[in-house]
Amino acid sequence: MSSRATAAEDTRERIRTAALALFAERGVAATSLREVARSAGVAPGLVGHYFGSKDGLHEAVEDGVVALFVDTLDAVSLEGPVATVVANRDRAIHAMFVRNPHVVDYLRRVVVTPGSDDTRLVRKMLDTQILQTQRLRDHGIAASRAPVAEQAVTVLVRQLGTWLLQPALDRLWRLSGAHGPSPEVRVTLR
Repeated sequence: MSSRATAAEDTRERIRTAALALFAERGVAATSLREVARSAGVAPGLVGHYFGSKDGLHEAVEDGVVALFVDTLDAVSLEGPVATVVANRDRAIHAMFVRNPHVVDYLRRVVVTPGSDDTRLVRKMLDTQILQTQRLRDHGIAASRAPVAEQAVTVLVRQLGTWLLQPALDRLWRLSGAHGPSPEVRVTLR
């Protein structure tokens, strides 16, 4: 890749990263392309050049979030005992969230307090999890009598639930005046 292409890709990524942080903090509707450009340290015209429109940038942010999930899960070996593979995948998602707090904040905004145009990312996440679940089934790891879509939803909720709900519990704990660390949210589905 030429240095010019590398610089262009770096600029594009800087814009997408700035948009993710702002969308997570304020929401898509409340964030202007000018604010994204300022946060990314680029001229406003470059946002339009690389993404075409606010919707194009929004979709690029969503695709980046989905790609993080796919890349994280694809990096986990499917060899070994089922419990180990599942635990390794959950740990990998946890570590990815620790490294990418804006992703957690953005998902919380989209999943817990969705707006009218927030179904696209949730649909992409669900479709990705269905493919991942089928991949595990094909490897003999995720055997289940449940339909693959239902199993995918339970896995997605298990992986996201703690991250989405823990801040609410922490806030309630602080407001209550309780002493000591707040309890930890653990999601179990039946």
